[in-house]
Amino acid sequence: MRIGRNKARRDGDAVDRWCRAFERACRDRGVRVTAQRLAVYRVLAEDASHPTAEQVYARLRPGIPSLSPATVYRVLESLEREGLIRRVSSTDGVGRFDANLDAHQHVVCRRCGRMTDLDVPALGALQVDAKAVPGFVVEGLDIRILGRCATCRPGTPVRRAGGRRGAPSTRTITTTKGGGDAWPS
Repeated sequence: MRIGRNKARRDGDAVDRWCRAFERACRDRGVRVTAQRLAVYRVLAEDASHPTAEQVYARLRPGIPSLSPATVYRVLESLEREGLIRRVSSTDGVGRFDANLDAHQHVVCRRCGRMTDLDVPALGALQVDAKAVPGFVVEGLDIRILGRCATCRPGTPVRRAGGRRGAPSTRTITTTKGGGDAWPS
């Protein structure tokens, strides 16, 4: 199992491929590819930290001074509605966004809010029996694993000065058959 942890910014070639695929997906769905939609999507494709709408706006504002926060919110909502991005819930209730539509899970630190992509095929293969939730149509399964990251786990001093909330890193985790500690050491 591997945490594909936030190098914060993804490789430029990968981002370009994602953006080309995004444009094709928009056209296939009859969604206009506007400069604003493409700019918002590109920020999400570049940033593996699952940014909030405010963070997307802050990244775009210097290059697009006429852009408003309301426009960013509308674009994010429309892209999510069209299934072109996904909203990921965080422990603080603030919506964060992900351009990665491949089946994957998230590891979320309850203390600092750091969010990391995680790919555990067995979790992705889980199915919910429709009979288990009568009167409800199951459309998907969104798995978040909550805990504390290596920086925030018990016994680790809290970094205050110079540390940035949600700062990226790469970590590998392993699990044991007995359900042992799945956090990096």
